Amino acid sequence: MPFSDLFLGALLAFAATTAGAALVLPAKALKDSMYALLIAFSAGVMAYSAWEMFLQSIKLMGIAPTLGWLAAGAGMFYIIDRLLPHAHAFVNKVPHHTLPHEKRKAALLAGTITMHNIPEGFAIASAFAASSPLGWLVATTIAVQDVPEGLFVSAPLTAYGIGNRHSFIWGAFSGLVEFLSAIFGFLFLSVIVAATPLALAFSSGAMSFVTFSELLPDSFRAGNKPQATAAFIAGVALAYGLALIFALPK
Repeated sequence: MPFSDLFLGALLAFAATTAGAALVLPAKALKDSMYALLIAFSAGVMAYSAWEMFLQSIKLMGIAPTLGWLAAGAGMFYIIDRLLPHAHAFVNKVPHHTLPHEKRKAALLAGTITMHNIPEGFAIASAFAASSPLGWLVATTIAVQDVPEGLFVSAPLTAYGIGNRHSFIWGAFSGLVEFLSAIFGFLFLSVIVAATPLALAFSSGAMSFVTFSELLPDSFRAGNKPQATAAFIAGVALAYGLALIFALPK
């Protein structure tokens, strides 16, 4: 797999995160209903992408090892999720008069970056290491999810009194972390090719956990379940269309 394809795919995700973070510059926050639809749509594209990675891993190493590494990916993300708070919860639940002190803000930022962007960057790397069509599918669907994700890295910082410009910089930095993790992950898998199917299953588990444990609950929280469900289905349909465009082998 040419490194140039991986580089461009990782750059796409970085650009999407930066674009999402830039939304904090003209506006302080999204309405709950719009946020729910964006997240539900992102959950749809992420779910389909995770499913394709799961299927490709089965083809490469069989069902039993794939299920094991899928569970490992979901379990690892569960542990990280328990240890580090995520920005979404604070945006919706923390009132301004009870804002945490500086150390809590730093932990929030570090948690957001570490939890999402490193595993997502590695997912892009493992997908490109498997095949170019799968790599572009995963990179594109993660980029779709990264637009609202970039905003919800930056938005809590503005709520905590940090200026919009500096909040945007931190949001863009989270995308840089994802970009770098994709690059280093791909280089690692290029050397240890046998780890590619394991990485696919692991990344599929991590992405599945994000989708069903965080994105979907967030999307239904605003109370518009029919609209959120329709947005989720639209996301799955878009991801399926991308799979056809990229001629993903079946």
